[in-house]
Amino acid sequence: MIKVILLGIVQGLTEFLPVSSSGHLAILEHYFKIEEPVVMAAFLHLGTFLATVIYFRKPLAELIAGVFRRDRDSLRYLLFIVIANIPIGLFALFFRSTIESTFSDLKIIAVFLGLSGACVLFTSLVSKGTKRVGFIQAIVIGVGQMFAVFPGLSRSGLTISSAMFSGVEPVQAFKFSFIMSLPAILGANLLELKGTSGFGHPVEMFAGLLVSLVVGLVALRLLSGLVKKHFYIFGFYCLLISALMLLLL
Repeated sequence: MIKVILLGIVQGLTEFLPVSSSGHLAILEHYFKIEEPVVMAAFLHLGTFLATVIYFRKPLAELIAGVFRRDRDSLRYLLFIVIANIPIGLFALFFRSTIESTFSDLKIIAVFLGLSGACVLFTSLVSKGTKRVGFIQAIVIGVGQMFAVFPGLSRSGLTISSAMFSGVEPVQAFKFSFIMSLPAILGANLLELKGTSGFGHPVEMFAGLLVSLVVGLVALRLLSGLVKKHFYIFGFYCLLISALMLLLL
């Protein structure tokens, strides 16, 4: 149960903070011999999926209601979400084996963590934007999410950074990054569950889901407070972890 709680904490924090959940899980597995079973991974991701839905319940409800009312702004926002998810869908479809091969290479993961950190750090050098997400921004953010399929490249780090680089206001970048992630997370969850023969111990599965959900909500609240002025600090953390991994390998 301690292992489950630890995995839930790591998943809840690193899924949302721009530090790469896949990178940290690789570190746990290599240095601490803590592996994440496929079924457990699906339940942990379900926990962070639910955390996203709960945290953004108001804008999601407004978006859904607006779509049903055929509100122009809501329909445009939904279109941008679809556009932003096209790159990752195509990339995962055609390069799945290449992507999967990198998960066992710690040197690549360490380098990608460094690249992710540099990307986040560079947001401190750009002026804070004032734009909302538009067609071009959705494509740029979608490309950022596409590259984040590789371990060590933080999804939230690359998508929020991409949004900021394209002039999107930080709070809007934060909001769009996670709302647009819901289809990708749900799709990945279904792929993880596909082909599994059992669901493990029910208590452990539920505990992992609950821990990742609660910790995920805390991480979202923390990031929402830092995204305006101090988002770049996570870049230093990623660069430090990357350097330590490369020294130890």
